[in-house]
Formats: sequence, structure tokens, C-alpha cells
Amino acid sequence: MLAIRLADQAGVQGKAAVPDLARAIVAALTLFAVTGWGLTRLLLPDGLRRYELLWVAPVGACATGLSMTVLGFAAVPYRINLGLVIAGGVVLAVVAWRRPRSALPPAAAPSAKDEAGAAAAQDPPADAAAHTEADRDLRTRAAVRRIAWPAWIALLLIAISLIPLLRAGFATVEGQGQDAHLAVGSAIFLQHNYPTGEDIALPVDRMPLVWRSKQAIYYNLAAVASLSGLEVYQTISALAAVLLALAAIGFYLFIRDVLRAPVWAAVVGMTLIGLDRMVLHTVMHPYFNQTWGFFGLGFACVLSWWAVKERTRGGIALLIAFLAMITLAYPLALPIPLIPLAIVLWPELKRVRPKGIWKGKRSLRWMIPVGFLFLASLNVPPIKGVSEKFSTAMSVVLNPSHSLQNWGGDLKGYFIEPQFIAINTFAGLALMIVPLVYAIHLCLRDLDRPMRRGLTALLAFTIAFALWFRLREYGYYFHFKLLAFVGPVALALAAAGAAKVRPARTGIIGVAVLLTMAMSAAAHEIGSTFDELPKNVLQLQDIDAALPPGQSVRLDIDPQEQNWVAFMMHGQPLCSQKPLLGTNYPHVQTSRKAQFILVRRDAPRPADAVGGPVQQIETFLLYRMRADVPGVDRCSQAMVETVSKDDFKGP
Repeated sequence: MLAIRLADQAGVQGKAAVPDLARAIVAALTLFAVTGWGLTRLLLPDGLRRYELLWVAPVGACATGLSMTVLGFAAVPYRINLGLVIAGGVVLAVVAWRRPRSALPPAAAPSAKDEAGAAAAQDPPADAAAHTEADRDLRTRAAVRRIAWPAWIALLLIAISLIPLLRAGFATVEGQGQDAHLAVGSAIFLQHNYPTGEDIALPVDRMPLVWRSKQAIYYNLAAVASLSGLEVYQTISALAAVLLALAAIGFYLFIRDVLRAPVWAAVVGMTLIGLDRMVLHTVMHPYFNQTWGFFGLGFACVLSWWAVKERTRGGIALLIAFLAMITLAYPLALPIPLIPLAIVLWPELKRVRPKGIWKGKRSLRWMIPVGFLFLASLNVPPIKGVSEKFSTAMSVVLNPSHSLQNWGGDLKGYFIEPQFIAINTFAGLALMIVPLVYAIHLCLRDLDRPMRRGLTALLAFTIAFALWFRLREYGYYFHFKLLAFVGPVALALAAAGAAKVRPARTGIIGVAVLLTMAMSAAAHEIGSTFDELPKNVLQLQDIDAALPPGQSVRLDIDPQEQNWVAFMMHGQPLCSQKPLLGTNYPHVQTSRKAQFILVRRDAPRPADAVGGPVQQIETFLLYRMRADVPGVDRCSQAMVETVSKDDFKGP
């Protein structure tokens, strides 16, 4: 009913977009299930096995992206790369399936029926096999029942985040985030090229320098597009919706396995987070890099605590995988899971003595190679990209004399703080602030001391830096990013704390009010979000295809609209008299002279044109340029890069 009501409010009247969106969603979940099932079965700590099925797709998302990145830099062609990763997932699944059953924990405490079965362990082999099969069926049914609620809410969140496309009636890119054209183009680039290569025949002719750490997430996008048989632009928003659902599942696990809250509180928590206005804003616009960073946050928090509580090699390996994915996708998000982890581990780190590491000159046998490997790794493009992002960010964040103007991104101002905790207005925050703080207090009060201190430190860090960025000119980019990550953590704590309120009905009433506010805020966000790549822009591909190769086109289009226009016309040399400047985006060449001129239908006929339109579609007209226009034709398929190695900066 929730999704239907939001869809009705947004004006959805048909289901024309459903088949393509469903193909992309099924392709993503199938790929991640294949690559994640074996790893989850082999590595997940025993204490987390009751929700084993919920870990499979998230682990697969990390495994696919990281594996394809390694193979990509090893110069394995894209299709072989994808095939090897899928085949590796199948092999690991077979190995995991053949793993001895005794190595897996029971799904729940044994019932009287189970104990009777155990007493019959001396039966003949046929009976023993029958009991084993019955026990397996019981485990399977129990596991499915256990994940039913979070899986159902996850599917609803996918549908809700795709409402703008359901309203548009076809699979395309939703939102207004201009990064989307680079995201789609980067995935297309990796489908055809070495990660650090160049190919001017493609819409994006190289991986953007400011994104040189992010190949893993674009290999995932490319893989989902390939398996679904759709264009990458038809896939990106559907994959972002899947990531939203997986992120919500991560917080469900965080609330259940770390905060130790009941099922209803975890379901409420993941619903609040999925409906949080800034979470939806991030997913729908789409801030694709940030969405991937957010996707791993809940899982990293769970594994961080479990790495201390039940330290296993498998758990540590999974934690490293999720932290690696967060770091590569969005480096500035890494401190958020690391702050609680560092405080939780601090008592143990203090007990580590240098003499335990240094054992005389023989220690140099491993220290020197490790040192060389560390120094060499700093030149690996993804790792170099992470270090550059951190160094440039810290140089401006911690120094108030440095301007944050270059870190404004596509934002023009601050989002108000209530919208980061599922509330739309300050009036709503005034009503709910005391209940929220009280619920968070109840949750933190009953946690183990290390985790309580870690989460308290994270909240204190967030409040301090949110105020710091509010006071800084152009601080709205960092303010948005920080609160967009930590706001959902606060909602998770509040949902868990609501289960501890007495009398119980008071807590239930509180979360019901907050859910109502969250739904209202989500409706506002959905109602103001539309498709940024409409059919009239997609039709430019017809003009591009109709022109012989090498026909230069001048774009007499508003600079703010040129990104997707140039993307769709990439088969021809392009230029503009007024290209898009002042951003980190590559732009077309500057030139007056060309062979053709592209204008919007509602614009005046260009002064440099001759005759009538030679091509026309719903929104655009193509004119031939007069031969006597002075100047040199500087149009090119190569885009002008605005960021070089010498001035690496910005979001």
C-alpha cells in the first residue's frame, strides 16, 4: 500500500517501463547471487549465519566489482573478464555446497522434534539420510521465513525509488545529477578499453581523472547492462535502486545483529532509512559513486563489530572487501565506518607492543618486501586516486583559509538538517527531536561499552563537522555528504531505541509518527524528480546515425544541456561557441566553424546556417553551415579535459 500510494501521488498511470527495469534488476541480483553465494557460505562468521541469505547479493556486488577491476588492470578483455568472474562464482558455489554440513551453524535452537531426530542417529544409513534431508528442509524453510520481511521491504524500496521512471514510462536515467552522463560513459568505456586507456570514438573517451579509483563500481554497471541486454543508460537507475535495497538490508542486519533490536524495530529502521529524503535524493538523482559508498556502510558496521567479537579470517576478509568497495567508490566516506571500528579496537591496539613485531634483523626479511609493495601500490591508479582524494580534501577541510568553492559540486546551497533524518521541515524536527534523542540514548545505553563509545564518537564527530561546514563558505557539499551517510545511522539507533521505550505502545506510536513524516518527505522528493534523459534527447542518436562519419557539428545549445547532447552525438566531431566551462566535466571543443549546426526547435534559425533544416526531430533541428563562415573547424570527437594531474581537486 505504501508504494502504491506514493506512486499514485507521483502520477504513475501505466507500467510500460516495468519490463526493462525488471530485466536490469533481475540481471543485477542474479549476477550478485552467483558471485556472492559461495563466498558468503565460506567466509561469513558463524554468529551471522542466521541471515546468511541476506548477505549473498551484497557480498557478490563487492566480489564482482573488485574481481573485474583486478582482471581489468591485468589486461583481460572485458567479455572474458566477466565470464571468468561468473565462472569463479560458480566454482566457489560448488565448493561451498560440498562443504561439510557440520561446519555450518544451526538456524535456531533445536526443537523437541530435532532432539528426537538426534537420538535416532544410530539408525541405518538410509534413515540417517532421511533425517539429514528433513533437517535440511527445516533449515531452508526457517531461513526463508527469517528473511521474508526485510526482503519484502527491500523490493518495495526498489519500486519506490523507481517511481519517476514508472511515471516517465520507459527505462532511462532519472534525476538531475549531471554526473550521470560520466557514470554511463565510464561503464561503456570499460566495456571496450583498458582502464587507463583512451578512445575518442566513445561518449566518454577515458576514465575521468577525478574518478580514477572507481573502476570497480563501473565494471559492475557495465556487467549488469551486458547481462540484461540493455543500454547502460537504461540500467544505471535500476542498479541504483538495487543498491538502495541492499543498503537498507545492511542496516536491518546492523539493527538486529549489533544493536540487538527485535525484528519489528529492524523492519521499521530499514523502512525509515529507505524513505529518508536525502537517501532517496542520493539514489534517484543519481549520485552513483555516493550510492555505492552508502551501500556498504551497514555491512561494514556489522562486520567491524564482529571482527572484534568473533574474530575469524572469513569475517575479516569480508570486512576488508566492504571497506575496499566503500573506499574505491567514495573515499571520503571511509572515516564513517572507521571511527567506531578504531574506538572499538583501541583497547586491543594499546596492548600491542613493538617488541612483538620487531624480532631482530630477521624481521627485515618481511618488512622490506612489505615496504616496497606499499610504496609500489601508491602508484596503482585506484589507490593513487584514493590518496589524491584524501589529500586534496583534507587540505581544504582542515584549513579554514582554503576556499571550498571547487568542492561545491552541482549543489547551490545547503539542504536543511531535518531532511537527513526522514523529516521534511524544522517544525517536524521540533516535534520529534526529544523522542529521537531519547530513543538513541536508550539504544546506546544498553550496548557493550566499546560499541557505545564508537557510535557516540561518530555522532559527536558528525555534529561537530556539520556545524563546521555550516560556518564555512561553500561548505554545503561536505555538509550534504557527511549527513547523508550518518543520518541513516542515527535513524537506525532511534528505531532500535524505540523498542526499549516503556510503555511499549509509546515507542510504537513514536515510530508510527516518524514513518508518516518519512513518507511525506519521500513523496516531496519523488514528486520533484523526473527523468534527466528524456526521449527527445535520445532521438539525437538518430541524427548522429544519419550523418556520415566525420561530419562536424556545432552545438548551439545552452551549455548546461550539452553533456547529454554531446553524449548522444558522440559519433561526430563536436564543438560549440559556448561550451560548458567552470566544471570538472569534459566539454566539447570551442569553435565557430563546423559543417552543421544543432539547435533546439524553439530557438531562432542560426545566422551561420544556410537553407532549411536537413534533419529534424521532436526537439532539435540540424542545419548545414554556410561555407563562407570564417575561421578554422576545430570540432573534434576528443573532449577537452578540465582536470589535469597538476590541478587535481574537486568532488
